[in-house]
Amino acid sequence: MYHQLKTKNFLLIFCLMMNGYCQAQEQKILSLDEAINLGIAHSKQLETDNIQMKIADSKVIQGRNLALPQVSLNLSYIRISDNITPFRVNFPTGDVVLNPQILNQSYNSLQVRQVIYAGGKFKNGIQLLEFEKKALLFDMEKNKTDISYNITTLWYNLFTVKESKKLIETNVELLINQKKDAENFVKQGIVLASDVLKIDLAVTNLQSGLIDIATSESLLKFNLCLLTGIDPKTNIDIPETLPIVNQPDALMDDYLTLALNNRPELKSLNIRKEQANLGLKLTQSNFLPILSVGGKVNYDMPNQRVFPNQASITGTWDMGVFLNWNLSELFTNEEKVRESILSVSKINTAFEQAKEGIQLEVNANYNNYLQAKQKIVNAQKAVEQATENFRVEKNKFSANTTTSTDFLNANTLLIQSRINLITATANAELAYRKLEKSTK
Repeated sequence: MYHQLKTKNFLLIFCLMMNGYCQAQEQKILSLDEAINLGIAHSKQLETDNIQMKIADSKVIQGRNLALPQVSLNLSYIRISDNITPFRVNFPTGDVVLNPQILNQSYNSLQVRQVIYAGGKFKNGIQLLEFEKKALLFDMEKNKTDISYNITTLWYNLFTVKESKKLIETNVELLINQKKDAENFVKQGIVLASDVLKIDLAVTNLQSGLIDIATSESLLKFNLCLLTGIDPKTNIDIPETLPIVNQPDALMDDYLTLALNNRPELKSLNIRKEQANLGLKLTQSNFLPILSVGGKVNYDMPNQRVFPNQASITGTWDMGVFLNWNLSELFTNEEKVRESILSVSKINTAFEQAKEGIQLEVNANYNNYLQAKQKIVNAQKAVEQATENFRVEKNKFSANTTTSTDFLNANTLLIQSRINLITATANAELAYRKLEKSTK
């Protein structure tokens, strides 16, 4: 009874372990859309951009706070030494002490000041910070597009490798079966043993190619897991069907127009241009004075307005209008203005340079896309020709009317043409997505 119970417990534990192992090895099918969404959610670059955006928000709030009334409170207590002899003046009515020794002294004030005019410093400064925030939004949009395309490239490369692997594995099985037929022909004295050896060599070469493909597949899966935030130990795979996007027949001018209207780099540089012009105004405002109003309440012991000084707290107040004008800025600010003017010229040049770069990029991507579509047509034609050639050579080899070399050459051409078609199809889809990326 004890041994039966022990056996049952062992079987239960074994089943649980096997179940956990099977679950750990469960395959995750990762579609392209899911991979892109995971990549965007996991991106450290976008996480950094979000932090930068929060910093920009904080700077805008700080800029607005500078325009608020400035309130300051000063409290102090002082204990002075008693080694000074008070100065007394004799009057008929009695002695008057001009500097009584008030050993415990306290000076307290509450001051409020509000800037009325500062040459646009506060207003332009806040707007400058808001422009920075808008520019960061466009930079973030560009980074998001780049991340999506990088994930897409990895995904399509994995699809190409996976399909090539399937083709070669199928071809290995075909050659192994063909080898069996050749071995029978050798026994019958129809073909030479060297023909079987050539087929063996072809199988070995294909198997070596499978090792390289398996390595590439493993690297691509690891990179895809890493960029999407999936545990690299997860056994991921992708769907068997290549996602096809609608590819309208548009002219290059249409894509150029889209790119110049939509590219976030240009939108960001437009904001930077406005920033530079606003920065120029901000620098020029240094020539102007700052006008403010304010008031102060004092609670001092002794209060200097009371004569002679008394050992009691006396409250007084004052208020007024204040003009602050740094006259040295009339001379030293000229170079700062010149620097700001150069910054405006620099950003305008950068904008034009970016436009040229985008036009070159769209033109290259458009022509690469047209070339990729043409390669599909050529690859399909090559597959048809290679398929027919292989069919003829296979029949000849089965009928012993051709050499194994011709048969293997036909087989190699067929494999290569099919891989080329898969690659061309994937590359055309990727080329179109790259063209799309260059327009938004």
